[in-house]
Amino acid sequence: MTSVPDPKISVPRLPSDLLRRPLLRHELDKICDVGLVCAPAGYGKTLLLAEWAAAARPGRDTAWVNLDSDDDDPRLFWSAVLAALARCPTVPATSAVRTGPRGRGWDVSAAGRPEFGAEVAVALGELERPVRLVLDDLQELHSPEVLHDVARLLQHRPRTIPVALGSRSDPPIGLQRLRPEGRLVELRADRLRLDRDEAEALLHAAGVRLRPDQLDRLYRQTDGWPVGLRFAATALSATPDVEGFLSRFSGVDRAVADYLVGEVLAGLPASSVDLLRRTSVCDEIPVALAVELSGREDAGHVLGDLESRSALVRLHGRRPATYRLQPLVRSLLLADLHRRTAQRPAALHGAAARWWLERNRPVAALQHASQAEDAALLVDTIARVAVPLLVRGQHGQLRRALRVAGGSAVDPWWSVVEALAADQAGDRPAAVAAARQAHRCWPPDPPAALAVLGAIADRLGGLPQVGRGAGPDVGGPCTPGIPLGPEPEALLEVARCAARIRDRRLGDDVRPARRVLDDMLVAARHAGWDHLLVQTRAAAADAAGADGDVAAMREHAAHAHALATARGWAASPAALGAVVPLAHAALLAADPDQALVLVREALSRAETADPVLRFSLLVVDGAAATDLGDHRQGLSTLQQARVVLGEHEADPIGLALAATAEFGAALRLGHHAAARAALSWLAGRCGVTGEILLLRARSDVVGGRPEQARATLDRLVEGRAPCALPSTVVEAHLLRCELAVRSGDGFAARRALRDAVATAEPHDLVRPFVHAGAAVRQLLAHQFGSLEMAHTLPGRALALATGDPDGLDAVLSSREQDVLELLPSLRSLEEIADDLGVSVNTVKTHVRSIYAKLGVGNRRDAVVVGYEHGLMHRTAVPALPAVGHAAAPGHSRTRFQHDHHGAVG
Repeated sequence: MTSVPDPKISVPRLPSDLLRRPLLRHELDKICDVGLVCAPAGYGKTLLLAEWAAAARPGRDTAWVNLDSDDDDPRLFWSAVLAALARCPTVPATSAVRTGPRGRGWDVSAAGRPEFGAEVAVALGELERPVRLVLDDLQELHSPEVLHDVARLLQHRPRTIPVALGSRSDPPIGLQRLRPEGRLVELRADRLRLDRDEAEALLHAAGVRLRPDQLDRLYRQTDGWPVGLRFAATALSATPDVEGFLSRFSGVDRAVADYLVGEVLAGLPASSVDLLRRTSVCDEIPVALAVELSGREDAGHVLGDLESRSALVRLHGRRPATYRLQPLVRSLLLADLHRRTAQRPAALHGAAARWWLERNRPVAALQHASQAEDAALLVDTIARVAVPLLVRGQHGQLRRALRVAGGSAVDPWWSVVEALAADQAGDRPAAVAAARQAHRCWPPDPPAALAVLGAIADRLGGLPQVGRGAGPDVGGPCTPGIPLGPEPEALLEVARCAARIRDRRLGDDVRPARRVLDDMLVAARHAGWDHLLVQTRAAAADAAGADGDVAAMREHAAHAHALATARGWAASPAALGAVVPLAHAALLAADPDQALVLVREALSRAETADPVLRFSLLVVDGAAATDLGDHRQGLSTLQQARVVLGEHEADPIGLALAATAEFGAALRLGHHAAARAALSWLAGRCGVTGEILLLRARSDVVGGRPEQARATLDRLVEGRAPCALPSTVVEAHLLRCELAVRSGDGFAARRALRDAVATAEPHDLVRPFVHAGAAVRQLLAHQFGSLEMAHTLPGRALALATGDPDGLDAVLSSREQDVLELLPSLRSLEEIADDLGVSVNTVKTHVRSIYAKLGVGNRRDAVVVGYEHGLMHRTAVPALPAVGHAAAPGHSRTRFQHDHHGAVG
């Protein structure tokens, strides 16, 4: 028998920094007949098989054969197999595997004949202990004789000799017959590819530590290809410039390129490599596009074969089939494509752009058109995809394409597209400059499509006027004579509704706009127009606020805020605009902490925003500060908001909130002139409104004119003036209640309080009750301070009311305070004891002490007095439910955080 070199039949040594893969070893342990580890070069097949062999339990030998091209000779192949088996310690010296048939040795000159393979099978069958056989690099065998011998070995050997095959491609030895019988264990590239955690472990073993974003970037570049990650780990361990390496690392890297060319691409037919080279201009490759770019009708068959045999391409979609090239291979082939001819990549990009345009894939079309070096194609592509990209929120791609194309200085269409894209991306300076340029070069009689685009820009708001009022009427509901696609039509409809809400007069009916916006929400969700969905939600929130529907206002604003945050559009006007009603809803629910978190985060992004939008955010900021007791800071912020607004028109809700909050802060600080200025400013902006009447009534109360105040409040609650804020009528009822208490008219006071509660409850308007005077709070405690009312709106308002004018909270011990705050819960004393982790006798002692200190004789009266004096800090919270992911992080005051019912402020 021919002598066999020892390294050829030895299990390879494992490197010290080996990334061990126990889950894959467990899969190999399942081999009871045949196993196949099949993947391209660099996927760690040999290391995995060697790790599996090294981990075998004692007494379980592995015969290893590292095949090469010399083994295409049957004599050399069988010599290697028999030598590998013979060196296994568990194979006895007297075994025919060592001695040959009848002890006469093996005559390998007969190898390749059926009887030789049969004699080997007989010899293996005589072994008393099982042996595993590994045939690695099986792709080196091409001779029909040798492949036939391998197939016969698999077919006739005893089951005590399981065989594991390592190969870069599927060997033609009939393994498919084993699959239906469950006799074949397969591990392919998709299993051998490292996951993100394994990639990080591999880098750590090389002494490389990356930030999570850097690791994600490298993982995308390598697609989990083990050898690619090893190349990167080696290079990263020797360079301090991680960012620089990651920006340069690709298949063009010298070491990676040499490996790819020598080990991966060298074994492929030239025609297959050429197909991959032509399609390397694409990130994703549908079969029909591959046919278009390569000119080969069998492109789908070739890609499918490469996907199953080489893993150079991965199946990305099935209807229709879409593939993606391995990232490092793609970058190498793309560089090679550029080297071969400078024109070919541009031509291929142009063909891909037209192909994607026909299939309504605007982003892909624009990406390829930007690289096609064809100005006419790029301009045409932008014209066709601009609005679809805007409604989807893909502003970055559109703006990059506009910069590549240039030409905004003379073309109004170009300028208005630039204005819309920059505005929706949150770049207002660029948007204003482009809008002014569009206005300067706007034609007297614009084409229909341009007129529609100009109308959208004008009606969305926040930009200088683009059109000049000429051209077709695009403001009507049907836009007669102008054929619109679905995206422009939808965007124009939302822009119209936003303009109607923004330009409305106080008291105008906004219900028609709300119905249209509801329809647009359905359309935008169905079509996947996410940015239009944010714009529609923001407009719907404003419309709901104008209609007094606080719950809908909060819901729409929360959805808009959540979606914009998730998509990275938090700086867009629609996202910033949604923060205003969302924070206002938090104010109304008596959660100024959350309102501050929302508006201050938005203000940090709104330095260059539309003055009206900044005004609205500053107003909520100032109102929240006053609600938290910082009246000086609140007054300063509210006055700053009026300066920011200047002569611009603003929403009545924002104007009313600004004036009422400023008026209240000024009165508390004793700045009566500032209070009068706020009232005059609101009257000059809005005329006589419910808020004006409320502020006049408050002035009369302060000035000692209660009868005049009552008359003014009667006009307000009877609806003689429209109200901008949903809380105004509630505050009017509470002020009437206070006046009635002062005059000793208990019946009128109770009736006014009931009216306030009835008006507030449908909209969860807690804020007016929290800031009511002490007389109203005492009456509220007596009317609604019973045990069963703890979680009603009045009960929550009592719990949130601040201050203890009699200092009773200092009289109670901390444990007595804990017990008092649990009394409204309707728990028994035994259950309260369990909650506090003390004995029931201890709780009873605390209760008796509480009664004595509060001067009461029963539990109900203790609760009422606790509410009266602001001692209930955690029995209830404002009901501001989070919607989706829209709720701001929990920054509520401490007392909000202990509600045993789990409500969230």
